[in-house]
Amino acid sequence: MDRTLARTLIGLTVTATTIGVCYSFLDRPLAEAAYALKDTAWHTTAKQLSLAASSNFTQMLLATGFLYAALDAINNGVNKRVKNIFYLCICVSAAMVIGDVLKDLLGRARPPLFFEKGIYGFFPFTGEYLYYSFPSGHTIRAFSSMVALGFIMPRLRYPALACAILIGIARVLALKHYPSDVLFGAFIGTTAAIWGWRILSPYGQRENERITL
Repeated sequence: MDRTLARTLIGLTVTATTIGVCYSFLDRPLAEAAYALKDTAWHTTAKQLSLAASSNFTQMLLATGFLYAALDAINNGVNKRVKNIFYLCICVSAAMVIGDVLKDLLGRARPPLFFEKGIYGFFPFTGEYLYYSFPSGHTIRAFSSMVALGFIMPRLRYPALACAILIGIARVLALKHYPSDVLFGAFIGTTAAIWGWRILSPYGQRENERITL
């Protein structure tokens, strides 16, 4: 079996198992712990940190990235910088689409519904924001972009990953998601970046070649 596929399947199995454990035993206690911090600086800081991976901000960056890469390709040819930007933007865009489809399909109630109405669980095709908890979109955007950046610039791999993890934690502290939502978002974002690197690498990168900005 292909090594990347095998690792993806193993990762999916581990992630699914962990999500099941979180959903049954950890999500609600940890959400309640986050709720206890609602009127503190932790909650306020978490909400502000989440803005770094907001949908509107990310879409603006993606549009700018695609436009810049297209103009650069027209003026200078399909150079390494162009390939770099396209790779990153494609990975994030694909991950976002997958996440949005799953949010609507699965319809998990967000933490505020649990605290205000005692609603917990999945309600498919509800089509409302408060039922778009699983997976975490912010975490998907953070991990897909930061893991992709780590492939492109290995020296930034660990700082970038740390930033993605912080955003995931912030989404729980901000009472927008349960831990399992964040875990699934991290898996989707990471997988999109890995497979994007695997698929797009033959487009102009050798395995040991690093693209510079």
